[in-house]
Amino acid sequence: MATLRNHTSTAGNGQDSPQAPQDAGATLAIGYVREFRARAAAFQVQRSEESLVYVQRSVALLGTKVAAQHFAPLPGNLELARFYVDLHALMGALENEGVEDDVLWACVALVQHCSRNLEARLAIVEKFCFVPLLGVLIRRTRRPERVHRLLVLLQDLTYGIHIAWEEPYLAALLEHLVEIVHGSVDGSSATIGGSSHHHNDDEDDSLTLLALSVLVNLCYKNFAVLFLFLRSVNISAFCRRIQNYGLLAYKMLILLSEDVYAFELRELYTFLRTAFAGIEDCLKHWNVAQMRHIVDFLLDSQCHAGLHRAMLSHSHYCEDVEKLLDQIDARCGMDDSQEETRKHHQICLDLVFRLVSYILQLSEDGSNAISLDALTPRLYEMVGDWLGSDLCGVAAIELLCTLLRLGKKTAVAQLIARDPSHVVSLVASSERPETRPAQVLAILRLLIALLQESKTEKLVLSKISESYFDKILAAPLALVPQFLSTQSLAAAEVEKACFCLLLLVNVAGIAKKAYLDKCCTLLEQPQLQYCLARGMVSRGEPLVAAVLQIAQFEHFPKAAVAKHVAGISGGPGTSTDCSGQAEQWRNLSSILKGHRTFTDKEMAQRVNALLDSIGGIVLRNELASAPVSQVIELYNHRIDSLNGAVLSLQQRLDQAGQHLANGTQLAHVQSAELQRFQATNFELLISQERLQTQCKDLKQQTEKLKSNMTNLLKQLSENSDHLQANERRLTVKKSEIASLQKECEALRTNLSAKCEELTKLEAHNKENTSRIDKLKKSMVAYEQDIKEKIRTIDERERELAKTQKALEEQRDARKKSEDLVSVLETQLQERKDQIEHLEMEQKETEDLRKTIMSLMESKKPKRKA
Repeated sequence: MATLRNHTSTAGNGQDSPQAPQDAGATLAIGYVREFRARAAAFQVQRSEESLVYVQRSVALLGTKVAAQHFAPLPGNLELARFYVDLHALMGALENEGVEDDVLWACVALVQHCSRNLEARLAIVEKFCFVPLLGVLIRRTRRPERVHRLLVLLQDLTYGIHIAWEEPYLAALLEHLVEIVHGSVDGSSATIGGSSHHHNDDEDDSLTLLALSVLVNLCYKNFAVLFLFLRSVNISAFCRRIQNYGLLAYKMLILLSEDVYAFELRELYTFLRTAFAGIEDCLKHWNVAQMRHIVDFLLDSQCHAGLHRAMLSHSHYCEDVEKLLDQIDARCGMDDSQEETRKHHQICLDLVFRLVSYILQLSEDGSNAISLDALTPRLYEMVGDWLGSDLCGVAAIELLCTLLRLGKKTAVAQLIARDPSHVVSLVASSERPETRPAQVLAILRLLIALLQESKTEKLVLSKISESYFDKILAAPLALVPQFLSTQSLAAAEVEKACFCLLLLVNVAGIAKKAYLDKCCTLLEQPQLQYCLARGMVSRGEPLVAAVLQIAQFEHFPKAAVAKHVAGISGGPGTSTDCSGQAEQWRNLSSILKGHRTFTDKEMAQRVNALLDSIGGIVLRNELASAPVSQVIELYNHRIDSLNGAVLSLQQRLDQAGQHLANGTQLAHVQSAELQRFQATNFELLISQERLQTQCKDLKQQTEKLKSNMTNLLKQLSENSDHLQANERRLTVKKSEIASLQKECEALRTNLSAKCEELTKLEAHNKENTSRIDKLKKSMVAYEQDIKEKIRTIDERERELAKTQKALEEQRDARKKSEDLVSVLETQLQERKDQIEHLEMEQKETEDLRKTIMSLMESKKPKRKA
């Protein structure tokens, strides 16, 4: 199967911003733009080769020296508006041959360079109408590499294009794209430089894929284009041709509805897998336009019954989303230091968050196959890093709400309760007046969801106060109650106020003592009752549901809100064109069935063949009946005249389309001029008011100066009299001063003598002071020594007393010991006497024993020999 992703240029999102500061880069860009406009105007007048060379050089400088972000036509930027008009006029005036051909393709490269900026791309498509010009150019181009280049540019420019009616260029462009798909364009299949047949087949497939991608972009959500396409193509042959082209073929067939092609479920599963693969491919380069196209296609799946059934039963969401998260993690590690790249990064994350939220919401329809529970911690971690972002913060908060409501049971609530820093920062940001209403609205809906969880209920109650609600409701409360119907209040502020009141009602239901009075007081305000009435008559389902929940509050002012609802004539609709287009898409099958005669080109081909056959019969004079031949001749004449009329109408339509493009460009240039004029006029009015104020101040200062001058003249006359009296006094004072000077000289002489004496006394005093200091130091040292010696004597005396006491005790012990020794000696002598006595007795006993033994030996009988 052929490649399953929309082709796009590899440099489609590259940013070559200069290293110089932003202001210097913008000034340089304006200089190059002015130079190009001057060169282009000179070429339009002269049409010479020299002027063409200057134009080519200027175009090359714009494409290489000026970064893409400087081509965004901001409001009031007249230079850039005129630049796009001049570039469009130049490309329309250049021929596709010779030297002009090179300049033309340099201009194509410049348009591609400008389109890398999202705002510039939108202006190129919608404001300055470059797509019709490129459609004409691609029909004139024969070289395959240039056709490929134009198709890549058209693919990038037509992502998300809005076409409300059948513009003149569309019929020819659609026909040419269909011819490329069928491979029947002259020269599109010619080999280049003797290349192989296999290489040529690959090139044809590449052109076919790009042409099919442009067709998908033109037909998606543009029903005028889709009906024109259905009337101008053989649907059955076209469907057979594109069936092997993967994702693009599935997109095109889905757009053509199930009546044209009945999908099998396995094919839709393949489409979903390849769509996720296409999103993953877009994340590698932050390709915003193509990624938005794919994600919007999936978000609109409910409009196609078969695709919606496939999405409800698809079982690989967890795997597909995990691949997207892996790709985001891998891409976030790269260098995103440039402002434009960071912007693309956050928009892509916004699209991923919206897609994941939609997948989770599909599980509400009773689909058991959809579960992202395994990815809940990872999704929460990623979402937490982007909650405060300007571009993807709302989608991140909404995804967090969806995870909280439909994710793994209490898992997200536990994560938030464990680390509430994200919620705290969101509450703080919602209080700031500069925060966008959409961001505040998303935060309020998150707080309402957190309040319904037991694990995060206390967290919400602790982080908000009564003043929090006053800050959120500052805009509606600033309205004058008597003139509510004549004052303007943005729909976003109305929605924000309704959800703020819903949060307050929920908080009051939990903490009645603290918030019930506050809730009743705010609901009694006419401004907020008017907001509730506008929310009730709006077409936004979540907003109406929120107002109905508030209406369940016991103190809800039903009569006042009903009065405001009755006074609002036709509630302001909040539905967008996209919802209407989605409704058209849902009814596309019935529309096609009712207009089968307009969509069947096979019947038209059969009629044309029949007319050709009858014409041949007429030429051969094979008709037997003359009247019949005359009728046929008449019909042929009528057909030729109608063909001529159709051709002239087509030419007039092309001219009208060209005039419309010129008018559109001129309107946007004049809009930029008007904005600049209004800005200048406003500055002049401010300057006029400032000068008038200064003039009034100067008049007041002049009057003050006149009165001050009169007063000064009066004071001057009075001061002259005082001056004469003072002069007389001065003469007297001078004589007094002379005598005082003499006394002063004498006093100075006396003072010098006293000073010398004082110097001597001070020197003597200094010496005495030093001696006194030394003596004080010695005295302090002696006193310290005496204290130490006294302390030593005291210690020695205490030791001597202890020694004497011990000596007395030892003497007593010695006396007792001597007495004991004498007693012991007496006892020892007695023992010695006893021992001697006993020894004598022992000796006598021994002698007696020996005597007895000898006697016994003598009396013993002798043995016989």
